[in-house]
Order: sequence, then structure tokens, then C-alpha cells
Amino acid sequence: MKQIHVVAHTHWDFEWYFTRQEAKVQFAFHMDEVFAALESNDLNYYVLDGQMSILEDYLTLFPEKEALVRKFVTQKRLFIGPWYTQVDEMVTSGESIIRNLRFGMDSAHQLGGVMDIGYLPDTFGQSQDMPKIYKGLGIEKAIFWRGIPTEIDARYFYWTSNDGSKVLTANIHDGYVAGSELIDEDNFMDLVKKTEKNSNLEHTVLPTGGDQRPVDFNLKERIALANQAQDRAEFVESNYENFFTEIKDEELPTFSGEFVEPSVSKIHRGIYSSRADLKLLYDQLERMMTYQVEPLHAVANEKGLETKEGLIDEVWEIIALGQAHDSSGACNSDKTNADIRQRGINALQQAESLRNYLLRKMSISVAEDRADDLFMWNPLPFAVDEIREFELTTKEVSFELRDDENKPVNFDILEQKEKNAAVLRRNEEEMTKEHYYVTTIACPVNIPAMDWVQYQVVECDEAVEIDRREDRQIENDLFAISMEDSGLALYDKKKDKTYESFLTVEDGGDEGDNYDFSPAYHDWILDLNFTDAAVEAVRGELISSFHLKGQWDLPYDLEARKEKLLNTEIPYELTLELVKDKPGIKISLKVDNQAKDHRLRLVFNTDVKADYSYADTPFGVIDRPVEEEKLATWKEIGYKEEPTSLRPMIHFANTHSNETSWTFLGKGAKVFQLIGEDFDRMAVTILRGVGYLGRPDMLRRPGDASGLQTRYVETPDSQLMGEYTFEGTLLVEDEFDPNRIQRKYVLTTQDQLFYQNQDLNEFTTAIQYFKVNKLPQKIEHSALIEVEDLQVTFSSLQTKVDGSGYELRFYNATDSVIENPGKLKLERDSNLMLLNLRGELGETLANNIKEYALEPFNPGEIRTYGIFPNKKA
Repeated sequence: MKQIHVVAHTHWDFEWYFTRQEAKVQFAFHMDEVFAALESNDLNYYVLDGQMSILEDYLTLFPEKEALVRKFVTQKRLFIGPWYTQVDEMVTSGESIIRNLRFGMDSAHQLGGVMDIGYLPDTFGQSQDMPKIYKGLGIEKAIFWRGIPTEIDARYFYWTSNDGSKVLTANIHDGYVAGSELIDEDNFMDLVKKTEKNSNLEHTVLPTGGDQRPVDFNLKERIALANQAQDRAEFVESNYENFFTEIKDEELPTFSGEFVEPSVSKIHRGIYSSRADLKLLYDQLERMMTYQVEPLHAVANEKGLETKEGLIDEVWEIIALGQAHDSSGACNSDKTNADIRQRGINALQQAESLRNYLLRKMSISVAEDRADDLFMWNPLPFAVDEIREFELTTKEVSFELRDDENKPVNFDILEQKEKNAAVLRRNEEEMTKEHYYVTTIACPVNIPAMDWVQYQVVECDEAVEIDRREDRQIENDLFAISMEDSGLALYDKKKDKTYESFLTVEDGGDEGDNYDFSPAYHDWILDLNFTDAAVEAVRGELISSFHLKGQWDLPYDLEARKEKLLNTEIPYELTLELVKDKPGIKISLKVDNQAKDHRLRLVFNTDVKADYSYADTPFGVIDRPVEEEKLATWKEIGYKEEPTSLRPMIHFANTHSNETSWTFLGKGAKVFQLIGEDFDRMAVTILRGVGYLGRPDMLRRPGDASGLQTRYVETPDSQLMGEYTFEGTLLVEDEFDPNRIQRKYVLTTQDQLFYQNQDLNEFTTAIQYFKVNKLPQKIEHSALIEVEDLQVTFSSLQTKVDGSGYELRFYNATDSVIENPGKLKLERDSNLMLLNLRGELGETLANNIKEYALEPFNPGEIRTYGIFPNKKA
């Protein structure tokens, strides 16, 4: 007889239309019921939703309950972990996902053990990279609900990634609430038949619980009643680990790829652009922690500063809270999204202060620390040769830069402001004149790996000039951008080819909600350009930029759009920047949004007639068809929403042919789409405004509202009224190379990595006002770790928690073998080991070495090196 494994659980969104604070109250009383049910044996087992953040919140309030938690966890009756929060997989970086799991697994182990199952019962889509992430953390089983396409007629299978990783997977076809029928209804035979669908195994699993569902104290009675009422299958109280043990030796099919089809449930492909302001904020946090704070701590650790793991971990935990599937999606009430925003702001302040303190402490401790000197740092494990922007404070209006050989350094002045350091007076005329100048410059830097470059700032008499003119063209060695009658034109000098109107904006209605974009019932799409803008060109030897300022006339709301009324104005400022000898076109678009229920998209008009779009995933790249095969039949085949070709991205979106590759490197943009008759236009969502948490009967998603089906929850904050800045970089190249693109992306994250040793301006950072002691020992130039000729993607560099060494991670973003990925050069004799994604020791590669040629990287491979330098003499 078949066995149905009944698994008692709760699904506990720690915030949603309610706040985290409100949910804590119910969870505190819920845990009383969990303990009571386990103590009385009304339940043999209970799964606490696979996430530790809710339990950590609980134990912070009730530390006396830790012994009880530990008791049931060690008895394998209460199952906790492995996640810190149930992460969104589609727009979260791979490093964030790893940190989320590491925090969750570590926390669970401290309480007696972790449920080693990749348990994500409610996330809005499954990333193709999850099997290799799970495998790298020692997790060999996975459970999820949403996303399985109709072509897959199996509930239980092996899920593989492109590196060969494989995890035994259960798709809970009818959702995590399926077992509620066992408790609430008596149609037991119908329930048995449901569990048999898409499975011919003798064992199947039935999750029995739901959103914040109280404990079912009568579970054993209901199981007994179900077994008496039918003889087709036996219901048994069980847990997920027992279930997987029963099926692990079965011959199961194997599937690969991402799962994002709305076949058995809504998937919310339009959620990637909800509350774009929050997406930008948390993306900024990811960038700062991964590419600045953590590697900078590794540099500082080598210079004698203790790594502040507590401060680092706290920021990552806040990031994880903001990347839970509902929190990341922002499908929440305004009060909840306000919490998410404020947590992110707090974390950003902490991350910035971490970075700024380290930059200052190390800069003032160098062997030669002249007053006013500018220190420019590179925390990455490879040399950088860039033109970067810095902010200088000087007593006089004019100055020059000199390098360590006292040679003049060329630079462009981008902006200069006069300030007064005098003590404030109510009557400004009584203030003394203690003027100084704050100047934004661009200058070339060539910084060795994990090291710094130092420039002297020398005052001089030569006048400062900024070349601003009402010109209609800027250029560098590779491109020219001009304002023509038809709009912005891009001229590729290498190909002798002009792209007319290469950059435009599209505005359309959005009658969706916080879960999904959906077109307006009476839509009016407006193609916008910049031909009416006031144009200013700033030309420098290193950087040339266009500044366009204007306004668009748009419909104020859905009613105005229906009537085709242009009754509101949206001011905008567009800046395009070309850097000497660099292919990237930097883009910054600032808008003052004064319209409701609409979507703005930045559109790149390419020369690529595409069949597929390309974007990065947590540890790879994926190609997706420009239009879904089921787009014409989705209603007939029972899909829960339109399978739109809106596509998620993490760092980049791409379209390419054999001749040309167009890539947008985002700074928080999370969704794009190839549009146009030939799919030759790449539209990246800037923002979209909506006013409800959930709406019923949308064009893209007919039927009940998502979230709450019986109540409208207004979300006026989600209209994103007010100023909003969207940034990124456009790459127009000859070929598509994901590893190279990701390396270029990393270079876009290296802003603000400088310190000037001056005392005129005490407010360059939030903590600059306070004095800081130098290190006891002067620090010297050194490159702790350097990778030469890197051909794969740099992922992260961090100090090991115990301080014994460093974790250095790379991955191959392609499906091809990289034969010569690079050479590792170390400052000191070091031992080199392989680590798993938890940072645990694996194979020893070499001892007491200073150089090491990296072995070939297999397709999709993630590899983490443990570098353990010998102690300094």
C-alpha cells in the first residue's frame, strides 16, 4: 500500500501585509502551541518553515526557551533551518544567497542541528543555480512549490546545474497548504488521488500547514480517520527527512534549468520591478559588502586591524531580511515596506562607516602620510587601471596632483564648490571667512591588487577651469554621442556605424499591483526622447559628459491615460558619460515622478534581431526566448497568469548577435524585456507605480487578487512619487563574454574607495569629525593576494571567521571550460586549500607556496580557495 507522509509545518512570513513586529506577537504564542504539542506527543514532528530569523527573533525575546528548542531539535522532532530567511532566488546575488544559508545553518547547528534540505515552499521562481549552491553547502535535497512547467509530469526528480551538481528534489505540486484538507475536510479519497498525480512512487509527501496556521493538535486523529475511511493509501505522520530516505533509491528522472512557469500557481514575473527604490537600496548594500567592505577588511586584517565580524554579519543579516521572497518582492503593505526601507538605510549607514573607517585608519598609518595627500585604495585581488572620480578638499581654489615620483598627474575637474568652515552665527554677516573648496575630479589610477596609490595635493596658482558648453556632441576614442533632430545618436568609431535614437524612454500604464506589472485596460504607450532638452556638454581630457535637462508631459493617472490627456509634468535630468579609452557609456537618469499607475522603461535601440535574451543568474548566465511558446495558449492550458517575457536580472542584461553585443550593467535594475517587431529593443524598467497590494482581474493575471483575496490594501507609497535616480552602464562590444562582462561589472562597484588626509573639512563622512589614532606600526605597500590574467568571474574575498586565513571565490559564468583561468600570486608563503561554500576545509592543494596556476574551470563551476599565510616573522 502506498504511504502518504504527512508533514506538520507552518509557513511563517515574518512580514507581509503585517509588520515583523506584529508577526512576532503571534509567533510567540504559536511556539507555546508547538512545544505543547511535542511535549504531549500530539505531534511527533514539526517543521518550522526552514528559516532561522523567526526563531532568532523569538529567542531574543524569550531566551529561557532555548533549552526547549534544543531538546526537540536534538531529538529530531523539531526541524529548523537551513535558511536565515526564505530568499528570493531570481534577483538576489549568489553571494547573498550563500550568506543567507550560512547564517541559517550556523544558527541551527548552535541549537542542535539543521534540516539539510533546501526548503523554499513559497518563492516566486527557482533559479537554475540552486543545485550547485545547495551542493556546495553540503545540502543534497530540495523542496519547492512554484514554477514547474506542464511538460514535467514528475513530483520527485533530480535537479541538476550546469556544473554537474545534482540534488534530490520534491515539488510540492499542490502547495504547502495541500494537507489542510486532511484536517478541515473529509474527502480523504479525493486527497489521496491528488497526492498520486504526477507520481507513481509508493511514497509521497503531504505538507500539512499553512500561513501562520495554528498547530493542528488533532493531526493523529485525522490521520486515523483518513486511514479508516479508505484503503487506497496509508497516511503516516512523518517528516521530510524520513520521506527522502524512502525515495532516495528510486529511479527518478533528471531535469535542469530554472522553474518559472505559472502552471500550478502564480509566479509573479512582474514582481521584479515592484518598489524599485527598495531594489536599488538592497542592491547597493550587496555591492558595498561584497566588493568593498569584505575585501577591504581582508586588506586591513593583513595590516594589523582586527576584522569586526559582528558588524559585518549584522549588515548581511539585514540584507537577508530584505531579500526574503515577500520582502524582496515588496508585495507588502506600505508600513511593512517602510520597515524594509529603514532597515536597509540603517545597514547602509553601518556598511559605509565600516568602509570609511578602514580607509581612514589605513591611510593615516602609511609610512609617508603628508598633509592633504589623496589615498586611493583597491581592495580587489587583481590590479585595476581606471579613471575614477574623487572628492578633494583644498584651502585654495587651484591645485595640482603629483605621484610618488613627484611627476604631475593629469586630471579633470568635474565640479567645484566653495565652503566656509567658520563657526555658525544667526547673522551670517557676522561669520568669519574661513573658506575652502570641495572639488570633484577624475584622474587615472593604476593600483596593484589589495594595495593603494598615494598622490600629493599641491596648491598652485593656475586657474581652475571646467569646460562647459552648449555643445551637441561628446566623444572618446571609441564612441561619439550626439544630439540629432531625431534624438540621441551613438557612433561606433571602430565599426564606422551610427545607431540612431539609440536611447529612448517608454511610458505606459500599469494597472497591476505590488505583485505584478499588468498593462492598463485602456493603455496608451508613449515613446519619449530627449530632443526638447537643454543640452550641456562638459569636455575633459579624461571624461566627457552630456547633461540633458527637460520634462515629459504624461497622463497623471489611469483615467487621464484612458482619455489620452497629458496633464502632469515629469522633470528629468539625463547624464551620459564617456571615459577615455573605455567602452562603457555611463548613464544616470534622475526623474521627479509626478504620475500614478504607470511604468517607465529605458530603451536601447540595438541592431540585434534577437531570438533569445541573456542575463546573469546567481552563479551563471541564462538564455531565455524573447517570447514564451505558451503566450498564445496560456489561458487554455490553465496557467495562472500570462507567461510574460519580462525577465529578471541581477547585474546585467544582454542581447547579442555574431557581430554585436549590447549589455546593460545595472545598479539595482532587476527586470528587462526585448521588445519590438524584431525584438531589437532592450527595455530596462526604471520604475513603476501602483497603488494596491493586490488587484483582481488584471489583464496579465485574471481571477482573484494575489495576497489577500477579499480586501483591497492601498499602497500609495508604491506609486514612487518624487525624485528617483536610475544608474547603469551600457557596453557595446563585438562579442558576448559573460565572464568578462562580470569582471567589468565589478569595476563599476569601486566608487568612494579613497581618503584625503586633510583637516579643513570635518564632514566628508559621518564619522570624520571624530579623531582616530594611527596604527602602532606604519603600513607598507604589499599585495597579500593577486590574481594575474583572470579569465573567470571574481565572486568574493573575505577573512575567515576564525582569522586563520582568507576565502577567495571565483566562478565560471559560461558553459565552456576555461583552460587558463589565471595565476595566483601571494605575498607570503601560504598553504592553499579548497573550501566548500560554508568555508569548511577540503582538499589541500599546496603548502608553503607563493605562486599557483589555477586549474581549469569546468562549465558553471564555483570554486573557493582557502589561503592560509604563514605567520609574519
